[in-house]
Amino acid sequence: MGDEDRSAGQPPRTGAYVIMDAMRCILAVAVAFAHGWYLLIEDYGEHVSPFASAGYFLAGFAHASVILFFVLSGYWIASSVDRRMAQGWQWSSYLVDRLSRLLIVLVPTLAIGGTLDALGLYALESPTHGGVTDTYVLRTDVDTALGWQTLVGNLLFLQSIIVPPYGTNGPLWSLAYEFWFYIWFPALLISVRARRPSFFLVAFAVAMAAPEMFVGFACWLCGALLFWVTNRGSQGGSSFLKLRPWLAAAGAALAAMLVFVRATGLEGKEVPLALTFAGFLFVLLRTEISAPRWLTPFASYGAKASFSLYALHFPLLAMAAALLIDDQRLAPSFASIGLMLATLLVVIATCGLFARHTERHTARVRAFVSDGLRSRRARGTE
Repeated sequence: MGDEDRSAGQPPRTGAYVIMDAMRCILAVAVAFAHGWYLLIEDYGEHVSPFASAGYFLAGFAHASVILFFVLSGYWIASSVDRRMAQGWQWSSYLVDRLSRLLIVLVPTLAIGGTLDALGLYALESPTHGGVTDTYVLRTDVDTALGWQTLVGNLLFLQSIIVPPYGTNGPLWSLAYEFWFYIWFPALLISVRARRPSFFLVAFAVAMAAPEMFVGFACWLCGALLFWVTNRGSQGGSSFLKLRPWLAAAGAALAAMLVFVRATGLEGKEVPLALTFAGFLFVLLRTEISAPRWLTPFASYGAKASFSLYALHFPLLAMAAALLIDDQRLAPSFASIGLMLATLLVVIATCGLFARHTERHTARVRAFVSDGLRSRRARGTE
């Protein structure tokens, strides 16, 4: 979920953009909550309290949250691609930006996650890492998934396509999908505009190993379509869209769709969910609204650390499970749920600190790589 980080040249932070940044935080936390829940709390059973039932219900939104994040990512990447095309498209600068954004988080994530997983598996002999707790969010042979071939495959964004995600870090599947979406989208757009195929269309070959990527790409394109509709259509919007009841109606439709997919299963409904969310964002972007002040810290975390949280949370939570439980996950009591929530808060704070040393320096890494490429080109022309 390494979507576009919005820096210089991006639109001003309107109320809608602040709310969208807060959504990034909420969606990343929802994914981490689900994984923390199922790593520490036993599967749903009889005689579950209403309080615990609410936890099980909320834990079921992890995959839906990724779909919504795809839509947000598609919107911001479409914005970046559109701006670059207006300035004169260059694949080299685009790839430097994208890879800088992703690798500055991915490389240390793989190093930290691999170290924690090795400690959990070999030093602690953790039942969680060994698969003894039988949680569905960690159905992998961690020993095999820590091999160097898997590490290289993850660095090449081929996890869940050709190799498994590295170690316990199953959530990295969506990062690989996002990377290829970043290539596919401008390749298609350039091919259409130039009326000749772009060489980068060959990147679609990776989907031969994982055809389900096209479902994710269709959801991601809902965000790109949202950008085109809101920025290529009438800039002023229609007056009826400035009435807040329309925003409430769009929010209600999104909530209803989320409950529907939670109750019936997400499979086959990914694109309708993405379209519903894109419709809500369309109304949000066209409605004159100020973000409430209490959203500010969530928006700040979403803009600065949501990618780090998504990338790193699972090996941190798996290590916490290794330290907190044995071969049986915890019954859903107030005490165990409180322990899970406290663990989650520590992980969120840790990932925020991690982001300060990774994501926050993305611009510096981009500038360093770009300057190096320009220097090499200059020497080559001498």
